[in-house]
Amino acid sequence: MDLYNKIRFNMERFSGCTDFLDAIYGLDENEDYEAIILAPSWKPEKIFKNFNAKIELIKIGPYYNSYIVEVENKKYGYIQTSAGASNLVDCCLTLGNAKCNKIIFIGAVGALKDDMKLGDIITPSKSIAGEGASLYLYENISVDRFQRLVYPKVELKENLISIANKIGIEVKEKVVYCTDSIFCEYFHLNEILGVGSEAIEMETASFYRCMEIMNKEGIAILCVSDNSATQNALIGRSEEDTEKFHKSREELIPKLILSL
Repeated sequence: MDLYNKIRFNMERFSGCTDFLDAIYGLDENEDYEAIILAPSWKPEKIFKNFNAKIELIKIGPYYNSYIVEVENKKYGYIQTSAGASNLVDCCLTLGNAKCNKIIFIGAVGALKDDMKLGDIITPSKSIAGEGASLYLYENISVDRFQRLVYPKVELKENLISIANKIGIEVKEKVVYCTDSIFCEYFHLNEILGVGSEAIEMETASFYRCMEIMNKEGIAILCVSDNSATQNALIGRSEEDTEKFHKSREELIPKLILSL
């Protein structure tokens, strides 16, 4: 039995549930969606506000919501997961038996280098697992795996960049550090930069590790929301910077999703 099925077997044993995707999110694991979209904080109304999408709220949870989104004759499952790797892991692992094989993660990212502007679209060349949830995605829990490097599938990353180029969107590859605490990351910023990090967020390392153990096709699309290297702070952004971020989130990201 492979690792994912071991994890799932024990969850089913102690929970008494065998179809988590339906029980938790109300999505049909036998439905061949165009893709299932995972977003830590963004509702689909924000992402597809300019695309005449039909959005149906399926389930409201204590810290998540799930939807069916129909746009341009394509049908997507959409889960707003809540922020943090632990929430993302528990959501991702419900997708292991889903017929849909394409998983798209979308979220904000903080830049740590001055070659990125607010509103830039990036995808991880690799993610550094500086959070705790990823440690549970192995046969044994070991602190030796803290800050382990996790990679997307090369062909999926290159496909995203190629498609983006064809529709006139620049996607930059960056080394992304994943943290458990936005409040504390600035105190440890020199350490985080010291391991080669160029950007920072919370979930992509665990996302890509879940894709590995489930053998799913997953890609992360991130939008730069702030930049500590250029003093463009997350709180107190200028109206111009906020508008750049919103434009990328509401125009570029949905265009990429619909083109994949």
